[in-house]
Formats: sequence, C-alpha cells, structure tokens
Amino acid sequence: MSDESTSATLEKTYNHHDVERRWGSAHWEPLGVFEAESSRVLDEKRESYTVLMPPPNVTGSLTLGHVLNHTLQDIFIRYSRMAGKEALWLPGTDHAGIATQTVVEKKLRKEGVSRHDLGRKEFLEHVWTWRNEYGGLILRQLRRLGISCDWRRNLFTMDEGASRAVRHAFVKLFRDGLIYRGKRIINWCPVSQTALSDEEVVMKPRRDKLVYVRYPIVKRPGEYITIATVRPETILADVAIAVNPADPRYRDLVGELAVVPVAGRHVPIVADDYVDIDFGTGALKITPAHDPNDYEVAKRHNLPVISVVGRDGRMTDGLGYAGMDRFEAREKIIADLEARGNLVKVEEYEHNVGYSERADVVVEPYLSEQWFVRMGPLAEKALQVVNDGSIRFHPAHWISTYRHWMENIQDWCISRQLWWGHRIPAWYDGEGKIWVAESYEEACHLAGTDKLVQDEDVLDTWFSSWLWPLTTLGWTGEEEENDDLRAFYPTDTLVTAPDIIFFWVARMIMAGLYFRGDIPFRDVYFTSIIRDMKGRKLSKSLGNSPDPLKVMDSYGTDALRFTIVHIAPLGQDVLFGEEKCEFGRNFATKIWNATRLVFMLRDRMFSGQPDFAEAYAGFDPVSIDLSDAQRWILGRYQVMLRSYHQAFAQFRMNDIARIVYEFFRGDYCDWYLETLKVELAAFDEEGDGAREALCLAVHVLEGVLKVLHPLMPFITEEIWHHVVPRDEEASIARCPMPLHDRRFTADGTDRFDAVRSIISEARSLRAVFGVPHDMKARLVLRVPDEASRGVFAVNSHIVASSTNCSVEVTGGDTSRPAHSASSVVDGNELFMPLEGLISFEKEIARLEKEISNIAVYVSRLEKKLANKGFVDNAPPEVVEKERAKLGEAREDHRKLRANLEVLEG
Repeated sequence: MSDESTSATLEKTYNHHDVERRWGSAHWEPLGVFEAESSRVLDEKRESYTVLMPPPNVTGSLTLGHVLNHTLQDIFIRYSRMAGKEALWLPGTDHAGIATQTVVEKKLRKEGVSRHDLGRKEFLEHVWTWRNEYGGLILRQLRRLGISCDWRRNLFTMDEGASRAVRHAFVKLFRDGLIYRGKRIINWCPVSQTALSDEEVVMKPRRDKLVYVRYPIVKRPGEYITIATVRPETILADVAIAVNPADPRYRDLVGELAVVPVAGRHVPIVADDYVDIDFGTGALKITPAHDPNDYEVAKRHNLPVISVVGRDGRMTDGLGYAGMDRFEAREKIIADLEARGNLVKVEEYEHNVGYSERADVVVEPYLSEQWFVRMGPLAEKALQVVNDGSIRFHPAHWISTYRHWMENIQDWCISRQLWWGHRIPAWYDGEGKIWVAESYEEACHLAGTDKLVQDEDVLDTWFSSWLWPLTTLGWTGEEEENDDLRAFYPTDTLVTAPDIIFFWVARMIMAGLYFRGDIPFRDVYFTSIIRDMKGRKLSKSLGNSPDPLKVMDSYGTDALRFTIVHIAPLGQDVLFGEEKCEFGRNFATKIWNATRLVFMLRDRMFSGQPDFAEAYAGFDPVSIDLSDAQRWILGRYQVMLRSYHQAFAQFRMNDIARIVYEFFRGDYCDWYLETLKVELAAFDEEGDGAREALCLAVHVLEGVLKVLHPLMPFITEEIWHHVVPRDEEASIARCPMPLHDRRFTADGTDRFDAVRSIISEARSLRAVFGVPHDMKARLVLRVPDEASRGVFAVNSHIVASSTNCSVEVTGGDTSRPAHSASSVVDGNELFMPLEGLISFEKEIARLEKEISNIAVYVSRLEKKLANKGFVDNAPPEVVEKERAKLGEAREDHRKLRANLEVLEG
C-alpha cells in the first residue's frame, strides 16, 4: 500500500480513478480476503454461505445486465462475509457452444478456411487457442466491477473435472431410461446447421403475407375448403386439413378428401380440437415435418410425414422448387397459386417469429433425429420443492410461471450439430447399435469390439450448466462426496434473470435432486430487466445499451453499483440512462466531503491519528453522557441498522441502498454534522465532551462505511483506512457487520426531534416572508409545557445557529410580538418579528398581486366545475384532478391572506 493511501487526511477532491486504482483485486486478492475454506465450516463449525455465479459466456463482454446481476451477488456475499459466515462465491465461465464456434468460424473465413477444411481435431485446437487468448475478457471486466469471488475456484464448463461430470450424468440418465434418441420437431438454424434450445431463439415481430388458399374437395366438384397460411412454401408437404369438431361450417366435410394445390396430393379432412375456430378460416393445413403442433396432430391421426425444406433452408421437393431458398420459393408458390386459380387473397400480417440468436435468421421447425431427456419424471420433485417452500423465489410471483412450465413440460432436446462442446458419449457399432459409456474403452468393453464410431453431435450447453451447483464444488460423479460439497452444498442464493427460469433454474433443481438427492440452492433472486428511458430492452441492434466500462470511467464504479441497485426494486423493470449515475456519483462525493469535515474537526481536536486512535479504541457510545442531538443520532443510527438487516432478510436490495442513503445524507449530514459544529463550539472549555462528540461522529461514520461496503466497496475501503492507522493487510471487508445494539433504547430521542421541528418551521417562516439568509432575526418560542421549555432552552444555541436567529424561550402567557410571522408546532408557538428585516411596503404589494392572481385562478376553476356539461361528460379522473387543483388553490389563497394580515398588523 502506498503512503498516499494511509495519510491522515483525504485528498480535497474525490477522484474515483485514484481510489479504484489503489484498491480492488490488486489489493484484496493477494490478502485472501475472498477465499473460503471448507475446513472452517467442517472443523470450526462456522456457518457457511454460498453464492453461485451464473457463468457468463466465454465470448461475452460486460453488459449492464451483468453489472446488476453481479453487483447483487457481491452485495450478498460481502454482507455474509462481514456477518461472520464462511462466504464462498463460486465463479466460472460457460463454453457457449454455438456462440464460440460461430466466432471462430468467422475468424477462419476471413483467412479463407472453413472448419471442414481443417477437420474436427484441428478446428478444436483453433477454438481452444481462441478461448485461451480471449475467453478471460469478461472475468477481467468483472474484477474491475469489484466483485469478490474466490477466484482460485474459477471453473470453465469444458475443464476436465466438469467434462467428467457431464459424461457421468449422460450415462446415468441413459441407463436409468431417462435419455433416448428419437425423431421430433426441433428449432433448427439453417446457417449454423444445428438444433437450437428455446433460449437460443429470439422472438421478433415480423410482417409476412397471410395467404388464403382454396383446396378443391375431391368428390364435390366446384366445392373448396379455404385455409390461411403464412408459410405457403410448406403446402408441398401438406398431409391433411384439420377442422375443429365443434365448427358447424365444416362438420359435413370431415372424412372427405381435398386436393393439395401444386402438389396434387389427395389428403383427408380430419377433426381435431387443436384447431382454433376463430383464426383465419378455421381450417388448418397439417404439415407435420415443419410445425411441432402439426406433428402432434399427425401422430393422433396416424398421418404420414413429408419434408420439403432441407438443413440449409433450401427446398428439397420434387415439384420444381428444389434448390430454391425457402423465402424465394414462398414468393414463387404464391405466384403459381394465383396462376392456377387457387389463390383467394393475400393480407399483410404481423406476428412474432423465432430467430436464431447468433445467426439472426428465421428458425426453421425441423424434423430431426436427436437425443432427448425425459423431463416428466424429473419435473415432479422439482416442482414439489418449490411448492413446499424448500426453495424460495424472490419475488414470489415467479412461482406461478415456474409451476405452469413444470406442469406442461416437454422432453429436452440435448444434442447439437456442432464440434465445440461436450461430445455425446455414445458409440455405434457396424450394425448401428448404440453403446453409451463414459469412455471409448468402456464402450468397446460393452460392445465386445473396438470397431466403434462416436456420435458426431455435442451436448446442449445447458447440459453442462444444469450441473453447475455440483461441478463448481468438485463433483465429477465418480465420488459422491468431498469436503467442499459437505461444507457448501446446498448453496444459498442464486441471482439470475427471470428469462432463464426454465432453461437453467428449473434444470439445476432437477439435477440437484436427481444426482445428489438435495436441492441445489435455497433462495432464487430474480433480477429486474433493464430498459432504456423509452422502455425498450437494451440491445446492440438498437444501439441503446451503454458500455459499463465507459460509465465506470465517467462516473466511478461505486456510483454505477449504487445507482443500479437503488433504482432496481424487486420484481420491477428498471429504466436506465447513463445520466442516472450522477445520483451515485453525487452520493459518493457527499460521503467524501462529509468525511473530510469530520476528519478536519477530529484533527483540530486531536494531535493526529494515533492520538485519536487511542481515544477511539475504548470508546463506547452507550457509556457516555449524551446530549439530545447525540442521543437522537444514535437512535436514528440504530433504526437504520435494524431496517438495513431486515431488508437483507427480505431480499429488498434497493431498499438497502435507500435506507443507508436517507440516513447518511439526511440524518447524519444535514442534521447531525451541522449540530456537531455548534456543539463543539460550546464544548471548547470542556475537552472531554468535545473529544467524546468527535468519537461518536466517527463511530457512526465508520458504521455507515461498513454497511455501505457491500454496495460501494472502493470508496468505503479508502475512507476506512483513514479513520485510524491500519495495517497493510487490514481490509474493511474483514470487519464485523454492525448490528442493532440492544443496549441502546430510543428513550429521549424525541427531544431532538422537537428541536428539529422548530428549526424547520423557523426556516420556513424566513423563506415564506423573504427574510434574507444573512440577516439575523429574532425567534420567540412560546412553550406552555415546562419540560419542553427545558428542552428548547438547553438546545437554544443549536436553534439559533441553525436559523440565524436569536432565540427566546418563554412560557405560555407571553404576548405575541407585533408584526410577527407565526406558526404552531406540536402545540408550541413560534413568532418571528419582521420589523427591520423586510420592506413591508414591497412585500404587501407582492402579496396583494399574488392574491389577486390566485383569486382569478380560483374563480376560473370554480366556473369550470360549476359547468354541468363538463362534470357530466369529462372522465371522472379529470374532474377529480380539477377539484384537487381547486382545493390547493383555495389553501394557497388562505395562506397568502394570512401572511398579508400579519404585515398589515
């Protein structure tokens, strides 16, 4: 640590660049501040707390979504560490199969090479080289954010231990009958030429043509049945027309045959409840090879399956369209339908269409043979543990979404037609028989031959991610237990986005219950969705996503962290604009400047930090004789601590930011520090009182630094090192978290609340009557209660200094001074004589003009509300708004009249 960081005073101006450079990973990691050990849990019986980092893609870079997600995780882990728990945050990155392969293939194409030119082995060497060179970018960016993971444990989903776990999981599921190979409709990317998970499909609005087509009835010359479709190119693969059995329009056609236009095929008209009577014409073409719902209809009616769109998105039919792009074929078929007399009409139609997240092309529903996991048997227990509260969702409303998905769950397609990823541990012999094993040698032993060929596909990236709570703690499937699993599993809090509740959260719950017999985590905190100031989701394509690194450069990391948590209520979307970080930056500056004031007062009273440190070391605020202001700030401090810890327990993270902000800026800075300066002046002749007052000010300040540390780690670490001399290896992150002190009661804190009310009202009187700030006024307090008179008398120097008034505290029989502004606070009267402070003539003229203007405004509103036509015809909320305006205007008029009467005597 540099001499600069341990100097007795802070720099005059807060500079976040300097502060962040001094602290962060370069300081914390070598000290082992973030490291957690299972031995301290198992042997020393220390309570554990574990957070599981959702592994960012190895191709990724920092986004505002990452900032919010990881800041929340960091708050949980730092808080728990300071609460005395063995706090472990498990970091890692995901190999991101399709994203990483796409990046490397793009790079190779620029060099004039394809992966097929290289072959699988050499291509994977290129991928590993790319990963080793660029894959750590996001982790470096996260370190800059200040997150406090145990970086020794960083795991990559393709590391050997994680890969062994994946193979073991696949084999176990297969042997238990939960993995099978079969044909189904899946999401297919014609560019990447692989199956896609639902998470890799982005729904976008798209304008297409809704084409109405007539299908002739075979045995009824001149009769037709009309269907509407947005995919006329798939007419070539029609195998039936379906109608709803309750639709009277088509009841007599069920069982008849219709002719498929262009193809000339005769297909049956069937009745099926799936058909929506109100959509289109109420008749649906059935194309089972190109629509998952049609595929289910076809199975129910034993219909054949015909495919006319290939893996590359080009037509494969034998009707003259083969080789054409599917969208080119669409336009050609519409023209041909019109030429043949089968086209009824074409309408513009806007609907949501699935796009490949990486290739940004329309996904093709594709009938393909893939590997699947039977999800039904796994979902039952996973639903139960959420329903019975073993796993808690925050906010709880996501339970209904989770429940709906689990009760309607479909089998999971886990195979991908890629080269980068965990290759499926299945081998085929010469007869096509499948041998599933954890290694080639084991497969050969099972098959009784070494003439085996491994499956070309790899596993869906989510197949390794669903094992994340296990693999991050060293589970490989080869041994059931290790010390880390015993100490830290189940983990405690998962922070994640709600849009992967199905793809990741639910599957991790299933995996934990199936492979280990226990839940993987106890609480799931679903983050807010960040939108721009227009309410749009942040995206690169819209160009509305600020670069967090630039935001941190401009405003500071602490400012970004504090702001984004402060504006993100649990379960609500966040509207974010970069300028909002001015709030966090201003707060950081306020902390800095307030601290400098306290330190200046401290250094004026004490000879230096060591002298102060000696006095501060034995300081106990409960044991000293407290003034009213001191008792009040301690009371407010204890209320803040109690609310702060309650908010943590209830997962109200933005309330944590709000609670500390309001206490520090309002109670501590605006009231207590201003009072402290007055009290120190009064304590000049009593050194012990002044020293105790400063110790108390620092005691509360240091407590605020500690509760703020999980939110703003850099500035709090910097300031904490200036409170008293610190050892180089010391860190605020290792300090105990301040708790509500049960020894302190709130008795007597209302005394200073009464003083504050008088000060506020006196300031208001000055403002209302335009008394200049630099002119000393006279304030007379008429206080009937003797005990209250004592309170105001003892604190009259504070009232006087805070209001720039001389203060007289009198009994209830005192007469009102002439020409006095007045008010009543809790039964106590305030009088401020205005003679000599303002120009009565000018103020009377100003008030009369304002009264006249507001009288005209009141009259206009009264006429409007007296108009029966307006009251009867305007929306009720508009009428109510006008009545509210009238009420406010009348009250303003009354106040102005009262002020005028004061001036007129």
